[in-house]
Amino acid sequence: MPEKPIPENDPVVSKSLAPHYVISMVILMATFFWAMWDEDFGQRPWKTFQHEWKDRYSTFLKNAGSQSSDSQKEVQTSAEYQKLKQDFDAASQAAAPRIKEINEKLYDLSAKILAVQNLFTDRRAYVGASTYGIETETNPSAKQSKQRSLDEYKKESITVEMPDGKPQIFKNYDDLEKAYNDLKNERTQLSAELGDLIKPVSEKKQLMDSYLSDHMVNLTPSQLVNLLNGVEAWTPKIRQINVNEHSANLEREDSANIVDRCESCHMGIREPVKITAASMALKGKKPDEYARAFTSHPEPDLLKIHDPEKFGCSPCHQGNGRATTSVEKAHGNY
Repeated sequence: MPEKPIPENDPVVSKSLAPHYVISMVILMATFFWAMWDEDFGQRPWKTFQHEWKDRYSTFLKNAGSQSSDSQKEVQTSAEYQKLKQDFDAASQAAAPRIKEINEKLYDLSAKILAVQNLFTDRRAYVGASTYGIETETNPSAKQSKQRSLDEYKKESITVEMPDGKPQIFKNYDDLEKAYNDLKNERTQLSAELGDLIKPVSEKKQLMDSYLSDHMVNLTPSQLVNLLNGVEAWTPKIRQINVNEHSANLEREDSANIVDRCESCHMGIREPVKITAASMALKGKKPDEYARAFTSHPEPDLLKIHDPEKFGCSPCHQGNGRATTSVEKAHGNY
């Protein structure tokens, strides 16, 4: 079969395909990076909201902390609070010597119990196993022999090295068991007495703390610090409420299997502090879409009787609770 003639202007031979490969590679890489961005952020705008929330809410809490400190000082200087504090200090000082004495005794008792327990538990296990062997033995002669061996074992004296380094000798097993039980009973009695001593002190402390919380304009500084720590440790994730017709007890056709992810962006709805759009705006700027999204629920008292975990968000506020790929879809604006 004759060979076909090679064309004079063969593109494979006469032209370089490098530009075509470069252009294709650039398009491919651009498409790849766009796809990665779209997968991580383009289709997940709630991540941007949560990053903004973390920064802005942290700043808000830090500013609120200084205001809360001033409010706390004002409450703590009031006559009512000072009277509660005096009662607490008096109760603490009255109970402190006996509490210290009991704690020292409990420390010594725990060490003694541990020293006795190390030998007692082994011997109790042997006695228990031997007793079981005697009870299950059917041969009368063997049963008597085992009983004599057990009786001899229980008559042996036991030496225990106590926490002070001195040995203490117990005459027999029953003496060791009695000492172990007496030590535990004494510890129980002292623990009960300690609880009785601490109870009135704790009650007065609770009254003092309750008065402070009830009269604070905002949360206490320690509460704000706990909130701040939680915000700074936050990592972006979907916040989702799952509601079914049984938990909500709603007489609605669309009440079953409600899935609301609204709080993935509206992060401040159930926060324990009042958040306004102005307070979440960037410094020196008017509230933007993020600031408006991060506000508290307009009727926080309503949430006490209308728990979002049971009712969700969309049954009242409408929108598409499942949607997270855009603000328009989430709000039902197609």
